[in-house]
Amino acid sequence: MKNYIVYNSKGEISKTGICPDDMMEIQAMTGEFVMEGRASDIENKVVGGKIERKTEEEIATAKAKWEPTPEEKLIQGKMNELLRQMAIEELKKEGKI
Repeated sequence: MKNYIVYNSKGEISKTGICPDDMMEIQAMTGEFVMEGRASDIENKVVGGKIERKTEEEIATAKAKWEPTPEEKLIQGKMNELLRQMAIEELKKEGKI
C-alpha cells in the first residue's frame, strides 16, 4: 500500500489517500499528477515535485473554502432535523421504538 497525493499544475492538492502499490497512477485524472507521500490539502502544496507548507495566507484561504456559510449551517441544521423526524416516524412504524 502507498500513500498518495493528487495535485494540479499549480501545486494545489485535490486529494490524498492510500491505495495498492499498482493503483497509484490511476488516482490522477486528466490534468492532474500523482506522487507518493502524505500531505494536507489545507496546509500543503506541491512545488517542484516536493511537498511544501503553504503560507499562513494560503492556509486561511483554504480553510475559508471549507467553512460553511451561515446559510449553509442553517440548511444543514434543518436537514438534520427533518431526517431525524423521518427516522423516528419510520422506527415507530416498524415497532422498534
